[in-house]
Amino acid sequence: MYAVIDVETTGLNPAMHDRVCEIAVVHVDERGRVTDQWSSLVNPERDLGPQRIHAIRAADVRHAPTFRQLAGEIAQRLRHRLVVAHNLAFDARFVTAEYARLGATVPIHHTDGLCTMRLAPRFLPLASRSLADCCLAAAIPQQQAHSALDDALAAARLLAYYLVAAGQPPPWEDAIRLAGKQAWPEFAPTTAATAITRGAAAARQVHFLARLVDRLPRVPEPPQADAYLALLDQALLDRYLSAAETDALVETANALKLTRREVVLLHRQYLRALAAEAADDGIVTTEELGDLHEVASLLDLASDEVDGAIAEALSTGPGAPAVAPVPQRFALAAGDLVVFTGQMDEAREVWEARAFGAGYQVGRSVTKKTALLVAADPDSLSGKARQARKYGIPVVHPAAFLKLVNRT
Repeated sequence: MYAVIDVETTGLNPAMHDRVCEIAVVHVDERGRVTDQWSSLVNPERDLGPQRIHAIRAADVRHAPTFRQLAGEIAQRLRHRLVVAHNLAFDARFVTAEYARLGATVPIHHTDGLCTMRLAPRFLPLASRSLADCCLAAAIPQQQAHSALDDALAAARLLAYYLVAAGQPPPWEDAIRLAGKQAWPEFAPTTAATAITRGAAAARQVHFLARLVDRLPRVPEPPQADAYLALLDQALLDRYLSAAETDALVETANALKLTRREVVLLHRQYLRALAAEAADDGIVTTEELGDLHEVASLLDLASDEVDGAIAEALSTGPGAPAVAPVPQRFALAAGDLVVFTGQMDEAREVWEARAFGAGYQVGRSVTKKTALLVAADPDSLSGKARQARKYGIPVVHPAAFLKLVNRT
């Protein structure tokens, strides 16, 4: 009968290359009862735009299916049903744009469907246009705003309220009959179209060590240690391991045939090297201690290993060479090229001014000459982030960039 939809998007205009990053479809029968619900995160194949609104991280959608992979599933759930949404013009525009990218035309249009926002003045004359206010006026509890499934369920409950108020048959009966006759294109089934919800995406994020294959150790100190440690040092610049960085660490460890035991030993070696640097002046400050504990946590090392590393470092005395030096430590130099991507907490001009003030150059695009990419979300799927990972350029959070600036 009805298919209530909601989409979360990377921006407001598909004509400006904004994409769907989450979609939900809720089936409702003629009496307003929810008979089925479905949702999935969608990999938009670009940056996620205003993440403060939809609260979707790039790490969540990194392994989510693309719209192309979900197109058949979504079409099946919308086929021969009257499409409903709160602000249908917005949702319909994005869904039709996604199908248009695939060379398909689908019978979804805001003039043919049902918009609970446009119907609000008729059934909720005292409410404003927002979904939250309409739900409040109709005494409908709304859960997490700007979650596709929660918003679709809220709109479905609004529809049920309207159906009761309108009586039977509803005034849009002709639209229901027309929707049942609309021709839909067929889409080839795909085995890669498994839906991923927000909760499931978070649950899948286990520590990357668990993804390493256990092999018999070959030698106590693998000759490939330098390559892995250099990548680890680059990944930990912002004291955050993005999904892209953990993927790279796993791929590197497997390519070098490092065992899980060897990788854990390398993590301990890295921690000891950091402790030696912190203790070089004979004092480990509270800030340095917190940093060491943060690194240990990221590397799945116990907190007492920090104590042991500090004790070992202090016992060698100030100025002593590191017990386990880390190769190729990353550092920015005057004149290095820095690029920014994503919507940050301050205007882009502010961040660029900081870079210029520290003696760096600022680029508009990522090239092989770029030294660092600063991303609002280190897991960004933007074209700049993809190029940076292709060239092995570090991608860091703005907070990490601030630390680099302050050290200059």
